[in-house]
Amino acid sequence: MRTDGSSTLRRVGAAWLLMLGVGLMQPAVARPEYLARFQSDPMRRAAVDGCGTCHVKSEGGGARNDFGTAFDAATREITPILRATFPKNFDVASATLPDGTTFFMSDPQSRFVVLDRQNQKVLVNVADIATPKAAPLPLANNRMTFFVTSEGLGQGGHLGGLAGADRHCQTLARAAGAGDRTWRAYLSTAFQGKPAVNAGDRIGAGPWYNAAGVLVARGPVDLHTKEQLASMLFLTESGQPAASALPIVTGTRPNGTAAVDQTCNGWTSSTAGDTVAGDPAGVWNSAQTVSCGPATPAAARVYCFAVK
Repeated sequence: MRTDGSSTLRRVGAAWLLMLGVGLMQPAVARPEYLARFQSDPMRRAAVDGCGTCHVKSEGGGARNDFGTAFDAATREITPILRATFPKNFDVASATLPDGTTFFMSDPQSRFVVLDRQNQKVLVNVADIATPKAAPLPLANNRMTFFVTSEGLGQGGHLGGLAGADRHCQTLARAAGAGDRTWRAYLSTAFQGKPAVNAGDRIGAGPWYNAAGVLVARGPVDLHTKEQLASMLFLTESGQPAASALPIVTGTRPNGTAAVDQTCNGWTSSTAGDTVAGDPAGVWNSAQTVSCGPATPAAARVYCFAVK
């Protein structure tokens, strides 16, 4: 029996259309597994559902929205940072400090929290805060990476700016045999509308040990989640207990950020004005307010941390 040519063409065309349709459908049928992954997340908000969760179009396909793009970037895994970045999609508890730093409790197992500071999100292991493990001692002969200066510069709040205070730390460290490290003074600056410099951002990653080789803190998070540290930790560069009679100026809040307009004009002024000082017997970095003038803190000291 002879087959009509037009009928054959119709059948071939239909086959091609079917193959094309199957090909076009492949991306659509491949995506439900990712939607199911989102739907099964224990912190997902019940009201958030459907293909529009990841796509611009509610029916799915085509361009992805911000969440879909971030989900792809996370290799389609739902992480604590992803949940913290899109709290409208997840039932995430959070707490915000006065300076804007926010903690997101975005891990269902509560093993991690996400710290958001100045739009930078960092994953923090809760165990490192609650039950810090002993960090290994540095290999250098002199293990000191933290000390309280035994003497001030004698000019009130005029420390020569951050650079002058850093030099003071370096000079005392060198005299104690630890001059091979880079030292920074634990000081913040924030005045006259200029961008703030936070003491907590200047001191490196730790860990830090005093002159006796005793661990003071494992890192910035460990340091700034403890308002009070054991007074025995506060030693001078020569290993002597730091007397609490003289102020230890910081210009810093308990969480390591700048106390605005309380930094003695960026540590260049000994005239009227106040700053924040720490106390080894109390809140170590933000216990009291002292004058920038020469009367009270003429012998003002600072905390020094080794950056590397």
